[in-house]
Amino acid sequence: MPSNRPHWDEWALGVADAVAARGDCTRSQVGAVLLDRRRRLCAAGYNGTPPGEKGCLSDGWCPRGRLSYEQIPKGSDYGNCISIHAEENLLIHANREDLMGGTVYITRAPCYRCLPRLQAAGVFRVVWRTETDWEAKVLDWKRKP
Repeated sequence: MPSNRPHWDEWALGVADAVAARGDCTRSQVGAVLLDRRRRLCAAGYNGTPPGEKGCLSDGWCPRGRLSYEQIPKGSDYGNCISIHAEENLLIHANREDLMGGTVYITRAPCYRCLPRLQAAGVFRVVWRTETDWEAKVLDWKRKP
């Protein structure tokens, strides 16, 4: 009898989608969730400014958020971004033991600064949504999840 239960990756990306709704950015609301080695949901993060600071979407405060995609294309330098990325927020609040060998699910591809931070934290695998499906990257082939 076939099961209608989603694959772990599909399910966790759906949770990341829900987390992204809290993102405070005019350009992209991003969510990230952590499943530990045993596939337990352990932490979540979304993009936005530090608590108590004026935000991008909520307050129109971000210099990057005021620019069009013609002025500053997707994926370009984040030097003028005032937000903490979803992955960074997740890393701030996650337990080290849960990160070790865990999988982080993100609603979009991690940027050039977040991917090495995830790897340094001990994350085994990162999965993100693409325009057509999802993609995964193993960060440490030597360590088993």
